[in-house]
Amino acid sequence: MAYSVEADLNLAYGETNIQTYADLDRDDDAAKIAARIARAIAVGDAEIDDAARRGGYSTPIKDQDGDTPVTITNLSAVLAGLWLYEAVASMDTKRGEAAHKFTFRRSWARRMKAAIISGDIKLDAVSG
Repeated sequence: MAYSVEADLNLAYGETNIQTYADLDRDDDAAKIAARIARAIAVGDAEIDDAARRGGYSTPIKDQDGDTPVTITNLSAVLAGLWLYEAVASMDTKRGEAAHKFTFRRSWARRMKAAIISGDIKLDAVSG
């Protein structure tokens, strides 16, 4: 089960934005848009699981009640939205990265993953 769903991405970035970022071909094909959103969530979740395993957490990340911690749902939504957006953002050819208005969110996500790995952030989750 995914850590976030499309509604979480919509809360983080806005529904119109998510639909726009996911429609690379600009043809309003609902199936392709849904597939890109699902892929974005899967990519973000894989990044989280990779960090969690390095930080000593069992995956999928669940709290004692079997629920996904809100921090992880939010991180998943942010990472998924970034993956969608960066496909349409301008590239900074000198740095080889997407140069865009969500740079602060990318930095936050990187810091969160690093803090999970280092143990600086203790998730309300089951350790491995």
